[in-house]
Amino acid sequence: MNNAVQATYPYSDEQGNLLYVKYRTVGPDDSKRFYYEHVLDGQLVKGLGECRRVLYWLTEVQKAIVEERTIHLVEGEKDVETLRKFGFTATTAPSTTEWRDEFTEMLNGADVALFHDYDKTGLKRRDMLCAKLYGNVKRLRVVNLPGLEYSDSHGKDITDWFEMGTTIEQLLDIVNKTPDYMPPGILRVVTIDKLLSLVLPEREMLLAPFLPSQGLAMLFAKRGVGKTFVALAIAYAVASGGTYLRWSAPKAKRVLYIDGEMPAVLMKERLSMIKNMSNLVPADGFLEILTPDLQEGPMPDLSTKEGRQALEALIENFDLIIIDNISCLFRSGSENESESWQEAQEWALDLRRRGKSVLFVHHAGKNGVQRGTSKREDILDAVISLKQPEDYKSEDGARFEVHFDKARHFSGEDARPFVAQLTQENGIYCWKISGTAEDEEIAKVATMRTSGSTIEHIVEKTGRTKSQVETLIKKAKEQRLL
Repeated sequence: MNNAVQATYPYSDEQGNLLYVKYRTVGPDDSKRFYYEHVLDGQLVKGLGECRRVLYWLTEVQKAIVEERTIHLVEGEKDVETLRKFGFTATTAPSTTEWRDEFTEMLNGADVALFHDYDKTGLKRRDMLCAKLYGNVKRLRVVNLPGLEYSDSHGKDITDWFEMGTTIEQLLDIVNKTPDYMPPGILRVVTIDKLLSLVLPEREMLLAPFLPSQGLAMLFAKRGVGKTFVALAIAYAVASGGTYLRWSAPKAKRVLYIDGEMPAVLMKERLSMIKNMSNLVPADGFLEILTPDLQEGPMPDLSTKEGRQALEALIENFDLIIIDNISCLFRSGSENESESWQEAQEWALDLRRRGKSVLFVHHAGKNGVQRGTSKREDILDAVISLKQPEDYKSEDGARFEVHFDKARHFSGEDARPFVAQLTQENGIYCWKISGTAEDEEIAKVATMRTSGSTIEHIVEKTGRTKSQVETLIKKAKEQRLL
């Protein structure tokens, strides 16, 4: 064997008799491999053969069960040794992807704290162990470690978490505050004290200030205003860790853009234009596009269970899913009936529970508000509307006002409307940001009022009614201009 043995992990039975040994090796290219030797007639021979499989450090597990101490169930032997070094009882199974019924029997009566690696295999193992252990151990808690980010493969684990400077006391506090595991479909009720003591992951920003992690938002506008361009630019900013308009992404996150109607050639043109306007490029796999022209058949109907399930394999690896647009991708049911949106709403809430953010793109109706049932806005953190200014002319091109019709977690300057216009100078495109016409009028009224003008005088000069002037004065006070 060309690989050098890096670590040796002996597995013994309840009496401490050696059954088999697992070896971790490292190759010249730093690749890691594992192999086994089992005891046969007093000698170690290669492979596992038919030898009995047991949990790692089984004797310590048995002692902890008797003494009613927590057993920390992790993914690999390295993590077990990390925890044992700090005085914790820990165990694992010889294979990451296999869990035998006899392992569950060995944990009968145990208080189990389950930890998982932050990658695809780790999450699948977590779900498998929850299904195997729930109802078969005395207590089961699934512990989430703050500060560890998901990766498709080779995700971080509890050993990495300790190497980040975490203390034993912090781990004890997190485990103690982790609620008991409950399978999906079973309702969990907590007291206020329990809720306030829970260790929950903080909501980080995907695009500040309006789109947090696990955030649900909507962007809508009338046809031709530019909502798809804006949505694509948002996707690019989040995927690259960049900025767009007055918004910024603190860190690059994975984005899946689901387009329901645009020709692929136009998507290509717009993304090319957005890329040329940025000095950042999303890393490989951080911005992926699902668009109709590149499919063999129709796009899935997300109003149906089958349509949503068609996306499951894609959605798993992304932090933000952009649905452009509701009319094209939610094709069943009536747009004006709240009941038609119920399943879509439950799906969005489920995505949020799974750590995803969703941005819905939608059309505005003739009255200027989002088209169809207002129920869509109930669960949303932010609702953004794009409107052409009153003085808009076709030669202005992409020029629109940005309004926050709903802003659940932000206010003040962050929630103020503004005007965005795409301009070109020396062949280079850029966005010019300014205040809205109303902002300019508010500032004008504030200046007149500060100069001593009466309401009647302002009415005369502006042509506004008394009620409109009073409203402008009130807004000026809200903006601290008066």
